[in-house]
Amino acid sequence: MMRNVRSALIPVAVVAACSLIGGLYGLRIGTNGNLIQMAPLTGHVHHASQVTRLIEQRFADPVDWDKAMYEGAIPAMLGTLDPHSTFLRPEDFLKMRERDRGSYAGVGINIVSFGGRTIVDFPFPKTPAFEAGILPGDAIEMVNGEQVAELELDQVANHIKGPPGTNVTLSISREGSDHWIELDLVRNVIPRPTIPVQLLFEDGTGYLRVSSFGEKTDQELEEALQGLLSRGMTGLLLDLRENKGGLLSAGVEVASRFLDRGESVVSHHGRASTVRQYHSQTRQPDLDYPVVVLVNCNSASASEIVAGALQDHDRALIAGTNTFGKGLVQSVFALPESTGMVLTTARYYSPSGRLIQRPYDSLSATEYFNEPCGEHYQPRQGTVRLTDNGRKVYEFGGIAPDVRIEGPRPSYFQRLVRQQRAVERFVARVRARGETMLRGEAPSPELFGRLLQFLAKQGIYRAGRISPADRQYLMRTLAQHLHTSYFDYDEGLKIQATYDPVVLQARSLLEQAAHLMNGKSSAVS
Repeated sequence: MMRNVRSALIPVAVVAACSLIGGLYGLRIGTNGNLIQMAPLTGHVHHASQVTRLIEQRFADPVDWDKAMYEGAIPAMLGTLDPHSTFLRPEDFLKMRERDRGSYAGVGINIVSFGGRTIVDFPFPKTPAFEAGILPGDAIEMVNGEQVAELELDQVANHIKGPPGTNVTLSISREGSDHWIELDLVRNVIPRPTIPVQLLFEDGTGYLRVSSFGEKTDQELEEALQGLLSRGMTGLLLDLRENKGGLLSAGVEVASRFLDRGESVVSHHGRASTVRQYHSQTRQPDLDYPVVVLVNCNSASASEIVAGALQDHDRALIAGTNTFGKGLVQSVFALPESTGMVLTTARYYSPSGRLIQRPYDSLSATEYFNEPCGEHYQPRQGTVRLTDNGRKVYEFGGIAPDVRIEGPRPSYFQRLVRQQRAVERFVARVRARGETMLRGEAPSPELFGRLLQFLAKQGIYRAGRISPADRQYLMRTLAQHLHTSYFDYDEGLKIQATYDPVVLQARSLLEQAAHLMNGKSSAVS
């Protein structure tokens, strides 16, 4: 049980290292672990202290202070400030630190709940689960001899995780097998790259997907770029779609990779924090090839720092849809009982002076987080700013793309296929039959026909009723999941990128990006 919770309301806090909460669009900065001295209890703070004292002395029943503070007072108070300030219970604080480091201790599987069961979505490459032969579609029945049918997904995950070097026993069922498979695995630290996909297309176009900004992102980027350049890369697609942010330092490092030394990347300031400027420190930046940056409604925070800096300096062409619009800077405070608090301490601005944060005062939390991906969303256009070459950009709406590329919106048929995990289930049956495939192989017409027959039996498909868009969706989804199942998750991501219609369109924009880059050089000279 947590104790001394009242003191956590107004704590003497130590700022934790900067870090990422993956689902909270988190860009946060700290003050390098310096102790923050809190002010005396005066004014409203003193009133809060009086209220807690009165409740403790006078309330009719014993007070559950854990629940009152950690589920009530503190989260509710933070919720009135802005959408990104939040309280972290111990398990959330631990998850945040795991994401910061890009690793956790477990066996290396991603699990989902489907049909009342815990299903392995995929094992990560080079992990205990992958090496033991766990496959996508396997169902976890027991963990260390305990049935998991009644457990929530997070509870199952917590049972599987544990200290490195310790053992965990999984009982799994598999398509085509009439008995459970018992596996005794040794937990290990599970590293995950923040750049899981790198490709070089036949025309010399390089492709890198950056899934988040972590402690090792800059090192991964350097190695990936060197590898692509050694193979003849002539232009780069930097994919920041679905990248919700991460470390400020990593975002600055990635943007610096493509900017002249000394150029501005981002600045931030707030009521209690002075203005701080971040500039490119790269001694030998990559300036010899055009860059197209892909963004969408879930590109946020550090992703917007990178896109905004490269757009403001006319170094890259931004393509896709409007970004999320998250320009609030958070600091992480460690509180008693292994809890934490993410508190907005500043706002950040792009090199041209743009405030990227969307207005949120008139929106509920649900509206705020769902708005950018809404079908009819139109970002506000605030103050006009100018890029280095004099192009107009605007405040308040995140980062608007230079070239709009709408990804295909899923049809009802496609949503049904996803909800029922139909392609994944079909691929599991293909594997169970012992069929083989080659790396990079496209699904055969015969296999695609069998998929349609499977969908018909599931009540998802009616013969002769499939549109060209749905057919293309099924083909690329089938190819992706076959490669995930037969090879590994990262190989499936490569196939996904190869078939991605947005990527295919973006490749045609590199010439335009080259003109933009050359115009920047002329303007500078």
